[in-house]
Amino acid sequence: MSLVLATDAQKAQRDAVTHAAWGSPLSVPQYQEREARLRAHPWSREGMNTWLWLADDGRVLASCETFHTDSFLRGADGQLTQGDSYGIASVFTEEHLRGRGHATRLMDAVAAELEQVAPRPHSVVLFSDVGAPLYRRSGYVEVPAWDWHLDAADAPGGRPVDGGLQETDVAGALARMRQPDVPFFLWPSAAQVDWHLERERIYADLLARPRPRSCGAVVGDSTALWTMNARYGELVVLMLDARDASAAEALLTEARRVAHQAGLKRVVWWEEPTTASLLGGVPGAVRVQRDGSLPMLRPLRPGLPPAPEVPFPRALWL
Repeated sequence: MSLVLATDAQKAQRDAVTHAAWGSPLSVPQYQEREARLRAHPWSREGMNTWLWLADDGRVLASCETFHTDSFLRGADGQLTQGDSYGIASVFTEEHLRGRGHATRLMDAVAAELEQVAPRPHSVVLFSDVGAPLYRRSGYVEVPAWDWHLDAADAPGGRPVDGGLQETDVAGALARMRQPDVPFFLWPSAAQVDWHLERERIYADLLARPRPRSCGAVVGDSTALWTMNARYGELVVLMLDARDASAAEALLTEARRVAHQAGLKRVVWWEEPTTASLLGGVPGAVRVQRDGSLPMLRPLRPGLPPAPEVPFPRALWL
């Protein structure tokens, strides 16, 4: 058995196979268009690879994708050192090949390869929809995952935001956000955030849906970035830097209005240690244990803190 990088033709072949897992509500041709457009995005072109685990006769036994993401490790002097982390996505084994350990061998081989090729190796992360045991075998450790839900509504009153954000504002919005004051964290680039917005553009085109009027908002020194998940009718908060409870409520109230205007059902954001204490007081907010997208981390070097101490904003999801 061997690990290889997929050719463009092999990527297209895998798209037809993986549609059953991730394609709904798109048709097979629409899903193939989605995948082609996402691969053509600048962030994907810069740091995405598709890996195949092959049998000795060349048959594909399992596949996955990896995306490069910047990460930062704080030294004893408090200074941050930038490194290389990778997100793993689209781990797939066809049904008739499951139960034989192919996915585990693929994950082990990919991690070993990344340890060798990463200039400044830090970690590999994934977001499991099949629980933790499969990936624990390959050294991944899960992080408890909770969501907050808020129904979309044209909510009246409350503290107004200073303004909405457009796609051209993403880089500036990220620059004004506070990075986590923790020993180790991953931080998305503006291109990575725009990759999420490209997903929004694709689904809006293919499903003939209106797009939200903004991709975020600011109030005082506080900032939020969000995107539409048309598949589930949600406005998903990608990054939230709220300096106090009042700002958190203002940003999320604005998100409710934006979601309502776009015909979405709710606003959803991932709980993070830095914002959890601010969210309980937002009127109507409901905390629920996440069903899927369980963050898991595997170190590529010694000395990283335990996975539960690492924050995972939704912008890191793949």
